[in-house]
Amino acid sequence: MQEEIIERIILKTVDIPSLPPIAMKVMGLIQDDYASLKTLEDIISRDQGFATRLLRIANSPYYGRDRKIEDIPQAILLIGFETLKSLVIATSLKDLHRNFGVFEQRLWEHSLGVALCSSLLAMVTRLATSDEALVCGLIHDVGKTVINNAMPEMYMQIYEKMYEEHRPIIEIENEVLGFNHTIIGSLIAKKWKLPEKLEVVITHHHTYPYPAYEDQAFADICNIVRVADQICLNLGIGLKEPFETTIDYESLGMTEDNITEVAGLFKIKFEQQKEFLLG
Repeated sequence: MQEEIIERIILKTVDIPSLPPIAMKVMGLIQDDYASLKTLEDIISRDQGFATRLLRIANSPYYGRDRKIEDIPQAILLIGFETLKSLVIATSLKDLHRNFGVFEQRLWEHSLGVALCSSLLAMVTRLATSDEALVCGLIHDVGKTVINNAMPEMYMQIYEKMYEEHRPIIEIENEVLGFNHTIIGSLIAKKWKLPEKLEVVITHHHTYPYPAYEDQAFADICNIVRVADQICLNLGIGLKEPFETTIDYESLGMTEDNITEVAGLFKIKFEQQKEFLLG
């Protein structure tokens, strides 16, 4: 009952968007056994911005492909339907921004950084596949985008408070708004009917220790995304300045030396690919 009351209050404050139209079309086609590959290619190719972002993500060095993916047909063949479905959702996120200024660019850069770092951590630890980790990282902060759309000035102030007081963003969101981006994200995941694993990551990427689940894979992917997020905060990826925070490397069975090495490699690779990926 308490959850329903909170949900009603949130929905009066923040408009929970539908999945962007192109993503809805692609998702529908992927789930249609009779849909042709050509139709799927045509729909994705028709939206140049969307197609470009999809190819950029698919060609990320963290994605682990042996050959460059140059067009949408190749992407579909090499990536496969299941991964494509997740990437379509993730690639749609940029379209959710009603405005796209410096602040929104930083939110997108942070999500992309966490995605690429999650993918790298997945490859190192072998606790998840790199493409699964990539998508989970990309979508983990969808709640922030939606809050920022609803109250851009206030949300920028929340971030300024985070810098000034050096406190976690989720703590300040709860204090100022009475809810946080993981709660908003959870509502979005339910509305979009996202796969359970994505919903769990969106809802619990700040939860540690992770709540008891029968499926250890859920705990593993949440730990990967949380650690990637902590690495990006410490490096200032998507932030005005670095935000020092503890990195829970033990949750991935890693040592401090391991995580320092991975963070260093990630920083170099991200800087090399930043313009290519963010443009």
